[in-house]
Amino acid sequence: MAKLSKRFFQKFMMTSKPLEQQTKLILVGATGKLGRSISSYNQVTYGVCSKDNPLLGEVMEGIQEPLISSLSEVSLKIANIPLVIDASYPENFENVYDFCFQNNIPLVLASTGHTEKQLQKLEKLSKKVPVLKAPNLSEGVAFFKTSILNPLINGIFNRVNLPWSNENSYDLNIKIIETHHEKKKDAPSGTALDLKDYISKSGLSRYFDLDIEIKSIRDKKSVGKHEVIFKHKNEEFSVMHNAFSRDIFGESIGLATDIKDKSPGIYSMVDLLKDMEGYDF
Repeated sequence: MAKLSKRFFQKFMMTSKPLEQQTKLILVGATGKLGRSISSYNQVTYGVCSKDNPLLGEVMEGIQEPLISSLSEVSLKIANIPLVIDASYPENFENVYDFCFQNNIPLVLASTGHTEKQLQKLEKLSKKVPVLKAPNLSEGVAFFKTSILNPLINGIFNRVNLPWSNENSYDLNIKIIETHHEKKKDAPSGTALDLKDYISKSGLSRYFDLDIEIKSIRDKKSVGKHEVIFKHKNEEFSVMHNAFSRDIFGESIGLATDIKDKSPGIYSMVDLLKDMEGYDF
């Protein structure tokens, strides 16, 4: 019999707890594509939308309470173990920040395109509560970084920096190509920027002057495709993650909710994945 992963038991225990002991998800941006993916796969207590949304006041499938237009309408007696998931837009960040800061509520930041000033506020919030900064909620992207991209980075370093090699070790070019649907507002994508940051902080940065280019492509139907290309002299190596459905984001909330048990600070999906003992992808 195959050994069941710790993740299976955590999900089972989370859903089998009495309702009053379960984490209450407060989903900002509930009617958007990402928000609908999250509510399709998870028990959401409150969904927040804009005041002009025609669904305001309605009960959506997967969301316990009628849709509200402001976090001030959340009852913390109903959402007694709250976790905010921001799947909206940067323009709404201050409202999310104020609510979490004043009520000491952990945050999953799944929106992208924030300003430097907003990111500074996020740092301030993380001094009080744990924050998951997740430009891509997919467990698959976290796996892509740790189990595919990272070994390739290490292998390329060994290849171009052999002790007996006379090659110019700075002759290394890295490009990220991200492809999304044409309605995506930000370019480059938050995931592409996150991949760039991940590579920049890898072991390569200690030896190479990294200049990582990002190319953004918009088409009719791509959910999210990210290719990382390493070019050295007359060769190149590439790896890619391609999302076929937004369902992968909603399916990964089980891992994202682990943030509520962390100490204050800013975490990534990779951090949560690495902390998962016996995790079986």
